[in-house]
Amino acid sequence: MKPPRHPRPAARRRAAPAPAADVQSRVDRLVEACRRAGMAVTPQRLAIYRALVESPDHPSPEALYERVRPAMPALSLATIYKTLEALAALGLASELPTTGNSRRYDGNVDRHHHLVCVRCNRVVDYSHPALDRLAPPRRLPGFTAHHLSVNIHGLCEACAGRRAGASPSTHSTRRTAPWPRT
Repeated sequence: MKPPRHPRPAARRRAAPAPAADVQSRVDRLVEACRRAGMAVTPQRLAIYRALVESPDHPSPEALYERVRPAMPALSLATIYKTLEALAALGLASELPTTGNSRRYDGNVDRHHHLVCVRCNRVVDYSHPALDRLAPPRRLPGFTAHHLSVNIHGLCEACAGRRAGASPSTHSTRRTAPWPRT
């Protein structure tokens, strides 16, 4: 007789925009962090950060520029880059180590991991209890680890269903397909 199988723990992903209460809470943290750091709380910083935390797709600076610029036509791409660097320095955003030559940013600084599609470059937040329990190695020569996050590279559901030679532009990186299935 086989031993009973234990159900796998449920995985969580965020592929939809953050709830409004969560967004406002994060914006409040930005205001507090700016004041503690002696930085001005500018309309540009607020708009860029809000667009980042509302975004489910880990946008590039260029994508954020396109999203914020209609409401702020005088906004420059340089302001986007400088603001993202300031947000990262404040611990309110992080630059993702992704493939390709475009920077991608994440406004979710809570412990989580990422699923990265190697064909369309879609990135989705992913949490799983087993991954969350991983600890960084204690002894790394010449390096002190602070935390560990996992990037799982593969094909999203839309790309896996297409022929190998199909163009990645046939679906949007903002699509909220129900992957992964665990």
